[in-house]
Amino acid sequence: MLNLKYIKHHNCVEWQGYDVINNNIYRNFMENNVRNRLNDTDGQAIVQPYLRSLASTGFEIDNLNALLNAKPQKERDWAVGESFSESMLENQLGAIFPWNHARDLKNEKASLPGADIVGLINDGGQYKFLFGEVKTSTEEAFPPNVMYGRGGMIYQLETIGTNFTRLMTLITWLVYRCKATEFETNFNEAFRYLIQNTNKGMYLVGILVRPNILANEDDLRSRGVSLDNTFNGTSAKILLQAYYLPHSLSDFADLAIGGKP
Repeated sequence: MLNLKYIKHHNCVEWQGYDVINNNIYRNFMENNVRNRLNDTDGQAIVQPYLRSLASTGFEIDNLNALLNAKPQKERDWAVGESFSESMLENQLGAIFPWNHARDLKNEKASLPGADIVGLINDGGQYKFLFGEVKTSTEEAFPPNVMYGRGGMIYQLETIGTNFTRLMTLITWLVYRCKATEFETNFNEAFRYLIQNTNKGMYLVGILVRPNILANEDDLRSRGVSLDNTFNGTSAKILLQAYYLPHSLSDFADLAIGGKP
């Protein structure tokens, strides 16, 4: 499914680029891992039976079915990219995501504020907080504009790692979703590591999804060096990844949601 095209290290930063091969493994990954995360299959297994238990008459059941069958008219590209990225992190690095962001949506068309990726990771036997950003771009520029500026990936990663207000917001979000669950012990270990390392002991990840674009290390090289200038000498570990897809952005979304083959 993946063919490594480049990998480089620069002190505390590593960047990697992968060609995604359009084979059965990839299609199965999109149709199962990504689709289940996009649709929050685990969460819906709780929501739908609960709501069905509250409907008794035929009229109520018909109205309930109308609600349950309601779907977004067009899937959000950012949501597909985030579900793809989280699924890749689970498969490649064993990342843990205690809570699906889809459960926090209050507007089906809006991207949630804050970090795209919020979880935990076992990095060489040490649990750490995993925070990150995901960008999808078809722009034929290297790097594309989504890597620059206040709304760009690098600035957002730097903010997570240096702005204590932002960091505490993410930690608080995780507390509510880890305390008194199977993830509490892992959270506690990650938090202790953070505060034992001047609030820099974390794992930051940036993922760039590139539909119909040929692999090019320039997508990540200068951005990786920029991040190293910010975090070198700290306990932060930073990984940038680019995934070069073998099809268009619309085909990427169709694979995830079950559209045209």
